[in-house]
This record gives sequence, structure tokens and C-alpha cells, in this order.
Amino acid sequence: MPLRKPRLLIVIATVLFVALTVRLGFWQLDRGQQKAAKAERLAAMDRLVPTAWQGEIGDAAWQRRYWVSGRWQPGGQIFLDNRLEAGRAGFHVLAPLQLADGRWLLINRGWLPKQQDHAPAAPLPEGEVRLLVRLQPPEQHYLALSSEQQAGAMWQNLDWDRYRLLAHAPLVAALAYQLEGADTLSRRWPAPDLGVEKHYAYAGQWFLFATLAVALFLILHWKRPRP
Repeated sequence: MPLRKPRLLIVIATVLFVALTVRLGFWQLDRGQQKAAKAERLAAMDRLVPTAWQGEIGDAAWQRRYWVSGRWQPGGQIFLDNRLEAGRAGFHVLAPLQLADGRWLLINRGWLPKQQDHAPAAPLPEGEVRLLVRLQPPEQHYLALSSEQQAGAMWQNLDWDRYRLLAHAPLVAALAYQLEGADTLSRRWPAPDLGVEKHYAYAGQWFLFATLAVALFLILHWKRPRP
């Protein structure tokens, strides 16, 4: 291929740019493969037969299904506003279940549609209940809310530290998603989105940048034959 002799600075810049973009592309591929493996592990854990929960938390328990027993504590129930399901606005209803050891396990009971001019309401059954739940790490958000929102049961996001102050009780460091129930709440929980496809898309972009740099270098230094 007839090429004109390029300047040394241009060669160095092109080599460095291609090396960097290729390295970033493989890094994104590796991240995507790691998250794909994690997604498969979580899916495998979700397929395990539910067992009675013995208090375990952490990576070995997240996304697993368990049976838990206890009594609902109505004073700890909150409503997370602006939660969408099938394009409809509503609330996630969170309430604590007091376990036999006195601790509270915060449970996302399900989705409640929003109704005009009606405050959200989701009565809690009395007495001992047994629930099928899926455990996940506790969610934490640090959104500044007005004093009126802080005082009521309607929240914009779940702030774990703030909820501890509300509870006045020891909390399990986990958030449980209720999977079954006799009430009218919707419980169509989506699988956790780990962003696997996003990493693969970023990898493709970095490899494309490297290819374009090489192509541009060749085009600019192509030696056209004299007429």
C-alpha cells in the first residue's frame, strides 16, 4: 500500500489513541461479562426452592426466595410516590414485619395505583402472617425532601437512614419484596437490570473509535499516484 511518510507526532498520537480505545473496549467487554455472570447467578438463586429464612443476609441471600413469619407494624408503613407500572402512576407500599426476635424486616408489599383526590391506603392484616419474599440489599437514596413530606407517610424515595429514625426498632439490613398475597396490590417485580447490554454497547463504541482512527490515518497518508 503506497503511503506517504507521516509525521512522528501523528504516528505516536494515533498509536496511543488506538491503544487506549482498544483497551477501554476490552474493559467494557470484561465488565459486561462479569455482570452477565452475576445476572445468571441471581437467576439461578431465584430458581431455588424457598426455605424458611434464618436471618442470613449478604451475597448468598440476595435474590433468593424465603418464607418469613411475623406481625405487621402499621406505624411503619410508608408510600413511595411516582412509581410506574404499565404506564400508570402509583405507589410502592412498604411496611415492616416484626419478626420473632423483635427486629423489623422492611417489606415492599407491592404497587398501588394512584387515585385522584384519594390518599393512598393499604390496610395491613392483623395477627401472625407467613409471607413468601425475595431478599435484596437495602436501597438508599439521599433526596432532600420538604419538611411536610418528611413528616408524613408519603415519601419520594426510600432513605434507609431516615427510615431507621422513623422505626425506633432494630432493622434487618435487607429489603424484602413480597411475592404473594390475598390483597389487591400488584407484585409484578421485574428482574434486576445490571446494565449488561450497556457495557457491550460501550465496548462497540470504543472499538469503532479505534477503527475510525486507523481508517483516518490511512486515508490522510494515502499516496496517490501521479498522473
